[in-house]
Amino acid sequence: MEFISPSDVMKADHIHIRTREAVPVHPSDRRYDGDMSAETRAAKYADEFVTAQRQFIELVESLSDDQWHAVGKNFPERINDVDESRSVGVIAHHVAASEQFIVDRIYLMLEGKPMPPADFTQANARHAAQKSGVTREEVVALLRANEDRIPPRIRAISDDDLDVEHQTPAGPATVAQRLERVLVGHLKMHQGSIEAALA
Repeated sequence: MEFISPSDVMKADHIHIRTREAVPVHPSDRRYDGDMSAETRAAKYADEFVTAQRQFIELVESLSDDQWHAVGKNFPERINDVDESRSVGVIAHHVAASEQFIVDRIYLMLEGKPMPPADFTQANARHAAQKSGVTREEVVALLRANEDRIPPRIRAISDDDLDVEHQTPAGPATVAQRLERVLVGHLKMHQGSIEAALA
């Protein structure tokens, strides 16, 4: 099986989701019909997401007004050959607004459907312009909604399905790799960008 580095995955599938003005009732809150046992590997990935999500929420809630408007830093490197120029607040909203989108794309893999490519550079630029005035309260509300909504969808994935390899815009990858490197990896990458801006 071809190995895909976390950097390669994030570069090829750097995430954007349509801007939402309020916490949505997401149309894709379906549950994959798999093993819901707390002992599954998927449950471990769900727990890892929750841990990372809570750490990110704690960071967002700790930010001062000046820090909220600071410009983020490249972390761990430039993504899609673009320097990070968004404010910390916009980056935080981007993380929150991307999470359901990432899980929806993982469900496309589970359903055997193609994962369409997208121009994330342009999409991220549009998001930054539209959400330049986003507040901490809006971001925290969306992050907390995702903390409730996403783990059941992860836990519903069977162990067998975690290991099936699918074609993605970044190349071959398993569902487990997408959970670890894109869902959690995307969050941690942007947390690093925010923390670098505050250093």
